[in-house]
Amino acid sequence: MEKFFKISSATVLFLAIIFSLVLYLGIFFQEKRDDSDWEDGAKIEDNQEPFLENSGMGIPTAEDGNENGQQPPLDRVAERISKKPFGKLVSPQNSPVSPERFSGYHTAIDLEVFPEELEAEKLVPVRAICSGRLLSKRSASGYGGLAVQECEIENQAVTVVYGHLKLSSVANNIGDEIGAGEEIGVLGNGYSVETDGERKHLHLGIHKGSEINILGYVQSESQLSSWIDPCLFVCDK
Repeated sequence: MEKFFKISSATVLFLAIIFSLVLYLGIFFQEKRDDSDWEDGAKIEDNQEPFLENSGMGIPTAEDGNENGQQPPLDRVAERISKKPFGKLVSPQNSPVSPERFSGYHTAIDLEVFPEELEAEKLVPVRAICSGRLLSKRSASGYGGLAVQECEIENQAVTVVYGHLKLSSVANNIGDEIGAGEEIGVLGNGYSVETDGERKHLHLGIHKGSEINILGYVQSESQLSSWIDPCLFVCDK
């Protein structure tokens, strides 16, 4: 009986050692698993919020200009297109402008001045709508002062026509790079040689391709396909 008790005690002791060993190993491996959840001093689950921020959630987008970088040539563009929008069929009989010298489909948008900008002393700066080289600056019939700039809009080569400028205000030389939003010149005085006798306003046209084309009107609607409505890029959103 005493021998059995001794064996039983030894068995109990052995089992106690085994239990302690199992418990120790369980705690050890749990700690090792927890350690694997850490990376560069920060716990992985703690990085989930920055990951969501980097995916674009809650990040503001730019409101100035548009996503492709075009800029309006004047402020409040949409309010200024009150007489001749892109593609309007114009003739001396139906024109919103009197007297009218031209006929055809308008290849541009005319941006009118506000009453407070009418005076000759009020300078109205015109800004480049895109980035590119100045191709031409000269006087032209129907425009007075004229500037033409080459640009790329939506991966397409275009030339931009700025009409009715005070030619002496165009400080850049042909070949100079002009950035979007930089001043091209100022509007010419109404009914003067600066605008070739036209009212004070900006004629803004965008012609497809790299060839300079300053036509203000075309004689068939199909010919408008060579031009782009500037309002797609510069009108107020």
